[in-house]
Amino acid sequence: MSMDTDTSRPKYELVADAIDRRAGELNPHDALPSERELMQQLNVSRMTVRRAIEQLVRRGLVYQVHGSGTFVADPAVVTKTLHLTSFTEDMVQRGLTPTTTVLSSATTQATAEVARRLGIQPGDEVFCLERLRLADGSPMALERVHLPPLGIDFATIDPATSLYAQMEARGWTVERAAQTIEAVNLDHTQARALDQAVGAAALRVTRVSFNDAGQPVEHAMTIYRGDRYGYDLVISRHAG
Repeated sequence: MSMDTDTSRPKYELVADAIDRRAGELNPHDALPSERELMQQLNVSRMTVRRAIEQLVRRGLVYQVHGSGTFVADPAVVTKTLHLTSFTEDMVQRGLTPTTTVLSSATTQATAEVARRLGIQPGDEVFCLERLRLADGSPMALERVHLPPLGIDFATIDPATSLYAQMEARGWTVERAAQTIEAVNLDHTQARALDQAVGAAALRVTRVSFNDAGQPVEHAMTIYRGDRYGYDLVISRHAG
């Protein structure tokens, strides 16, 4: 395994490129060389190797199994880490081309549940957007989003592009989110939109995003195909 010698780039990026090239020679779920082997082959420090692998994990190109090593990811499956990113950002980071089919886009009155999530009153006007999200032309997720009336003219929102980017361009800094992930089975409407069989496994992700002032700025419910999307979590037994 060899590494480029471009001195204008950080060394960990060059190491990541070298590992990525090696991964391209292997099959999904094949093991990559160990950290020690990579250190020896590329003549770099353990910290540099680890930073390179972390970058590849974030991009969905490899995954790690504690105690077993690093493995080539299946390109058909997108795995998301615990970083607050939009669908568009997720796909771009993984080298996929995101596109959107807008199913509906309109102002409506908040239901009791949507109002509770957004901290507004039932019946308040909200912007409701339903979209089919695709990656490299293949259906990935079905999404319903509600935005509260926080001073944005809903008529100026482009429903086909990243809402996070549009929020931040208008001064809504999306700082954090609370979300729930559930295993569900697709109903007829969802299955047809996602090109899956009725009853196929899926992930339902319900998210409320907050700005830097702690105000809810988005309530989203997204159904992801179970065969193409997953989550990588790093958890600790002890707090702190």
